[in-house]
Amino acid sequence: MYFQARETVNPFYERLPAIVQEAMDRFAGLTGRHYRLFDYYGHPEAERVAVVMGSGAATLKQTVASLQKQGEKVGVIQVRLALPFSAEHFLQVLPATTKAIAVLDRVKLPGATGEPLYNDVVTTLMEAFAGGRLPSAPTALAGEGGQKPSLLGWWRGEQA
Repeated sequence: MYFQARETVNPFYERLPAIVQEAMDRFAGLTGRHYRLFDYYGHPEAERVAVVMGSGAATLKQTVASLQKQGEKVGVIQVRLALPFSAEHFLQVLPATTKAIAVLDRVKLPGATGEPLYNDVVTTLMEAFAGGRLPSAPTALAGEGGQKPSLLGWWRGEQA
């Protein structure tokens, strides 16, 4: 019975991303600061994209700017609404040229197959690929906000 009751809220969660974006748009009208559920910064034809929430985005934006000056095709997606995760809005900002994605989460779930943001991104990618919305599924790498040494090599293009 509990599960059936929980399922009744799904239509409200499905509408929430549009409601939040509408509020962000109103906020922009009042302040001039524009936000979206997923903000993209980087090369328009990025091959490697990092996905991050919170304050880590500022550091990654600086890293992207530096790497772009060196000719790298990289970018970062800053997540502003994690749950409910809007696959549609995420895919709208993901460059079609993306070959690899590093998802940096600040949550650790011992025993889980991945962190929540990583699982949402991978599910979105696989469903988009299976549904024909992506020509190929980018490789996905998980990390906990800089705790994984292999991410440095990833940014250098050593893993794609």
